[in-house]
Amino acid sequence: TRLCSIVMVDVGKEAVVKGGLKLKKGGNVFKKKKREHVDLRNIDLTIRRDGTSSVTQKTAAELAFEKRQKANQFERLAKKAAVSHREKVEKFNAHMSELTEFNDIPKVSWTK
Repeated sequence: TRLCSIVMVDVGKEAVVKGGLKLKKGGNVFKKKKREHVDLRNIDLTIRRDGTSSVTQKTAAELAFEKRQKANQFERLAKKAAVSHREKVEKFNAHMSELTEFNDIPKVSWTK
C-alpha cells in the first residue's frame, strides 16, 4: 500500500499576488485591432439614396394572410367572450360528474 501525505499550509494575506497576469515577453502575440475610420458624409449620402426607395409593398398573399389572421383572432375572442364564467363552471362540473371515480384519490387513514 502506498501512503499519501497531505500537507496543509496556512496562507496568509502577504502570500497573495495582486495585479494583472504577466504574459511572456517576446513577439506581439496579442495585437490590438484598430477601429476603421468611418466617413459620416458617405453614410449620410447612402441613407438619403436608399431612404427614397425603401418603401416596400406587401404582396397579395401577404395581405390575404394578415387579413385571415385578424379574422381568426376575432373569431377566437368572440368565442371566449360568448361563454360567461358561470357557464364555464357549470360545464366543468357536469363533465366532472360524468367521470368515474376510478381516478379519485382513495382515503388514507392510519386508524382503519
